[in-house]
Amino acid sequence: MFKNYIKIAFRSLWKNRLFTGINLLGLSLGLASAVVLILFIQRGLTFDTFHQESDQIYFIQTEDKDSRYNQTVYPILDQLLKTYPEIKKGTHIQGWGNAWINYKGKDIQGSTKYVDSSFFDIFSFKLKYGNTATALKNRQSILINNDIAISLFGDINPVGQIVSVNDTLNFTVTGVLQNLPDNSSIQFDVLMPIANLESDKNFQENADWYNTFATVYIKLDKGASVSKLEAKFPGFVKTHFAEGGKDRKIRIGPIKDFIHYQNPFFKNMIYGAMTIAGFILLIISINLINLNTAIAFTRAKEVAVRKVTGSNLRQILTQFWFESGIVLVSALILSIFFAVSYLIPQFNEYRQGRMQLMLNWEQEKVTILTLLLIIGIIAFIAGTYPAVYLNKLDIRDTIKGKITKKTQSRSWTRESLIVIQFALTIILILGAISVRMQIGFMRGANVGFDKENIVVVQSDMQYKDENAAMGQFTGILDDLKQNPHIKSIATSGVVPTKYWNNYNVYFSESEPDKEIRLRQAGTSSSYTKTYNIRMLEGRDFSEELDKNGENNPVVINESAMKALGWKSAVGKRLRPKSNQKVYTIVGVMKDFNYQELKERIEPLIHWYEGKTALNSYLTIKFDDSKNAATVLAALESKMKKIPAKKPFKFFYLSDEISRQYNDLDGIWKMVNFVTILSIVIALAGIFGLITLAANQRIKEVGIRKVLGASVREITILLSRDFIALVTISIAIGLPLAYSFVKSFLQRYQYHVDLKWYVFAQVGVFLLFLTILTVGFQSIKAAMMDPVKSLKSE
Repeated sequence: MFKNYIKIAFRSLWKNRLFTGINLLGLSLGLASAVVLILFIQRGLTFDTFHQESDQIYFIQTEDKDSRYNQTVYPILDQLLKTYPEIKKGTHIQGWGNAWINYKGKDIQGSTKYVDSSFFDIFSFKLKYGNTATALKNRQSILINNDIAISLFGDINPVGQIVSVNDTLNFTVTGVLQNLPDNSSIQFDVLMPIANLESDKNFQENADWYNTFATVYIKLDKGASVSKLEAKFPGFVKTHFAEGGKDRKIRIGPIKDFIHYQNPFFKNMIYGAMTIAGFILLIISINLINLNTAIAFTRAKEVAVRKVTGSNLRQILTQFWFESGIVLVSALILSIFFAVSYLIPQFNEYRQGRMQLMLNWEQEKVTILTLLLIIGIIAFIAGTYPAVYLNKLDIRDTIKGKITKKTQSRSWTRESLIVIQFALTIILILGAISVRMQIGFMRGANVGFDKENIVVVQSDMQYKDENAAMGQFTGILDDLKQNPHIKSIATSGVVPTKYWNNYNVYFSESEPDKEIRLRQAGTSSSYTKTYNIRMLEGRDFSEELDKNGENNPVVINESAMKALGWKSAVGKRLRPKSNQKVYTIVGVMKDFNYQELKERIEPLIHWYEGKTALNSYLTIKFDDSKNAATVLAALESKMKKIPAKKPFKFFYLSDEISRQYNDLDGIWKMVNFVTILSIVIALAGIFGLITLAANQRIKEVGIRKVLGASVREITILLSRDFIALVTISIAIGLPLAYSFVKSFLQRYQYHVDLKWYVFAQVGVFLLFLTILTVGFQSIKAAMMDPVKSLKSE
């Protein structure tokens, strides 16, 4: 019996090979896209859940009147552990400069985190070598990842080896970390005990009950109530926090949400992937069901004969399920091959090293089983619907061929599915257009500063002798100032696109009730001149007037002045809540977009870093970027003569600004591919349906031609229903697409507005493709010799 089902299934599929081919094309391409999207969704939704007892791991957040963020004050952990018994354990994960590790003259720097000895009691990161129970017990311990271990020691087990850290102290390698999961929000190359950081004087000055820069994780007792614990925190804040921070709130969030608070856009990407995956699966399901239902009518006599010879509904269903299953399994094999060989590598390239995808049974069991379940559901529906429908037909009418009128009568189910399919396609087309236009808008927008002809050199190269390097660097800067191709230079701790996430609350000295949370950064003189940032009032820093910043001069932006309710700010004084310093405002900058355009321009304050020095960045503004290569080559040669650990690096600011939107560019490429796919699937489906309709009405067409009907009249007759359905789809899809596009664009503080004619063009374009598709097959049928038509069975 099984063999008979297979044989009949293959015979039927081959007989209807046009429709089989259309189904295979749509399914294989659609499922390949769904594989990639479902992999991404699964990895995104399971962020940080690989840790044992992850449901008991939380992180501490700070909430003030403006925001909620994932950092808190450093001393909070010890006090929480003493105060609340439901908190079992906790650890800091603190960044504070990346360590340089030296072994036998070879220097390597890795992303470094300082943690408590309880780190591995909370997190389930695995070691290739070493013991998690003892790896962090000694203050002079250091753990490195596998790449650093191989670079320094080769393939041997390095546990017990002595390395020099930052050219000062010797540390013992106590562990080698296995590669961290991509869907971990905690990423590092080096782990060191936090006791080493606590002895740092600069760290001690900031590790108080006011500054919120520490990342703290805690592990709660099983069954502990988060809401009850949070309800106790207001009293804790009033007891322990510094005077300027007593209005803050402590929140705790589950570890799986850390990435979404840190990067809210990532959650939007996951929801977007869910929506697109849903659209794809719906489109390919509609196509499969429509074609299967339409082609099933040609098999009405076959079903009737089966019933007469004793077949029951279960046997008829099994036959149709086998056929759908063969098509789906074949499509799945093709889709996996296409996804693994092309789509996944392309997606990983878009992600640029972040959360890479792979199809691995051990890691992706849930994803693969989910996909198989979806395919099974599609096969079940696609096989069941036509079989059940045909089974209900009267056997006598079916065998006598008297169901033609019934089968050719309007099928509201099929037509509704066509309308839904094309409406979804319209939404995807306009989604792809809106993403593309938004990218173009952001890359070409006026950001309030010059971005062309500007090169930024990463001047902090970890010099082995800072004083000697400073002397040589001063001479290099003097030479640059004399170069006729250089219009201006500036050194600074930040540059546009590279501003620190460093905030503080300031208040007006004359009006203490006027408080404002300011993003803060250090710059030197010539910063606004080099970037051509317009000054609304006052001046930028001056080496002559401000000396070494003895009077604490600051420059604020327009948003800061407005937030303070001032029309003029020069000469007014600000004080931070964290200390007793008083800052004098010497200038107000016109607002400029120092971060991505999806973010609003936040109130900003620049403090003066003093005379031009070896800061993080050296900005060079050229008269023409064509002259940059020669100057940079000479600059690299000079700076390489200064003993340093880091290589000479630079970037063109315009390229860096464009690079900010690579994530969105990757989304557009994905949406664009899916959009083209949906158009192909929809048109292929309608091509199959018009072909079937023409074949079913072949005698009618022949009779009409004999009676004098023209090719144009017959073409209109065959195609008008499909064109009407697509027109209805356009009427429904365009308003829905407008709603989707508007919702997407409003996520960006600065965004493009799609004009009405863009929507009209999409409607006309889709209608044109439909007319082309159905018109071709209709004309072909209309031009057929009526003698052959009337002879056909």
